[in-house]
Amino acid sequence: MSLLMVFGGPGLDGGGRSSLFSRRGMRRRGNRRRGSSRLTLMGRLALLGIATAVLGLGWLGYEGLTAWGAKQPTSLLPSVSAAAAAAPLPRSIEILPDPPTTRDRFGEARLGAAEFDPAAAPRLVEFISPATGERTPRSAASSDAWRVEYSLDEKLTGEVFEVLRKGRVDQGHAIVIDTRTGRLLVYASTDQGEFPPEQAYPAASVVKVLTAAAMLEAKEQGADTSCVYRGNKYRLSRRRLDRPKSGRESGLEDAIATSNNQCFSQWALHVLGEDRLRSTFERFGWLSPAAPGHAPGRIELIETRLDLGRLGSGLDGLRVTPLHVASLTGILTDGRLIEPWWVDRVVDQDGRSVPLPDRAAPRQVLPVERAEALRKMMVATTTRGTAKSAFRTRRGRYVLGDLKVAGKTGNLTGQDPYGRYEWFVGLAPADDPRIGVVVLQLQSNLWWKKSSELAANILKEVFCDRSGCRAQLADRWTGDLGRDVAPIRISGLDSPFQWSRIATNDTSASR
Repeated sequence: MSLLMVFGGPGLDGGGRSSLFSRRGMRRRGNRRRGSSRLTLMGRLALLGIATAVLGLGWLGYEGLTAWGAKQPTSLLPSVSAAAAAAPLPRSIEILPDPPTTRDRFGEARLGAAEFDPAAAPRLVEFISPATGERTPRSAASSDAWRVEYSLDEKLTGEVFEVLRKGRVDQGHAIVIDTRTGRLLVYASTDQGEFPPEQAYPAASVVKVLTAAAMLEAKEQGADTSCVYRGNKYRLSRRRLDRPKSGRESGLEDAIATSNNQCFSQWALHVLGEDRLRSTFERFGWLSPAAPGHAPGRIELIETRLDLGRLGSGLDGLRVTPLHVASLTGILTDGRLIEPWWVDRVVDQDGRSVPLPDRAAPRQVLPVERAEALRKMMVATTTRGTAKSAFRTRRGRYVLGDLKVAGKTGNLTGQDPYGRYEWFVGLAPADDPRIGVVVLQLQSNLWWKKSSELAANILKEVFCDRSGCRAQLADRWTGDLGRDVAPIRISGLDSPFQWSRIATNDTSASR
């Protein structure tokens, strides 16, 4: 009311000046001293009201900024007021953020982590509006913004981006995952706009790992896993779909190491069949979304024997996301399918952890012994097979010292977008996996480093320091997060959803 009286409204005289402060107004109230500028009683009251309002707003602003900018304790548990603690926690969160995969987003999340708590563990942090899902810098975050603490390691992510930069990767993705928990440590993308990581791409020869898993199961049932082939092992035609009467013989391990297309095509046709192959892909989770916001894998139409042979060998017929391939590393560790996740915790404006939807429970896909047998075969890829040169120095020494890597390469020219898709998936140490790495490049006519070389450099960052390479160094990235930062299960979803936004109160989002 006082503001209206001073600055406008009924308190203005006919000349547009306030009757509270003008000499004319004073004369009307009996003050006839010429040149007097003393305030009337109403003017004093008005100024007093303004001063009180300004002081009140200033105090509230100071308290709000102090609370918002206060340094959080190293335990990452903010203080919670008694009123906030007594209030009920929300049952769900409707905004499930996509991870900061690009270098720009990574830089913003790194800055957010530093502003949040410079003394805390180097994890990435963003501030997100629960109403809109929009990200905002911490300095500009509103008082109701929720803090998202990602599982992605700030230091390791920076090192991986540097590996991609030195490799001159224009379009590519790199994932580092804790194979035992499904926790993403790195999720990096050089071009999310033109080559988004959540889309499905030709799986190429990575498919051979799943075909080999089906072959091990068939072998236990008495199937013959030997192969005879002729000519170029990588070329496939209708004449080479059947076992020739004479030629070179290969076993399963050698076929994996050398990525023999003829052998895997024969096995797909004469041992497994379409139904068994499709069942294996489904069991491994490759025909469902690997995580929220990611596309499901899909099998192309199979009409001929050649189509089936190409599917089993990875020459065509199956599209998956990089996260599908990352989940494969968990299966190869102990036979369990573990849904990948990238959010440690979401904290609301009152400092309370917001419950998120549960992930699907880990599911046993392979017997542990069969997973171990596959890993042993895949070691041949990095010791004498298609990735041999990537994991050896110029002097012929293994780049990770005594640590062996189980891996598989894959490359295929494909469409949507057009280019040469080059994969590498690996686990280390091969005898007791701790870390999984996936690299996918979309190469043009000019490229600088193979995906296997990039993966080898990434694994060096994980397992090596100046003193050498040791399995224990992985603890720097996969160590105990502490009691106060327990992993949050982020989904129990089995169908694709809109990127970054999931209504968890929908029945389809339940386990």
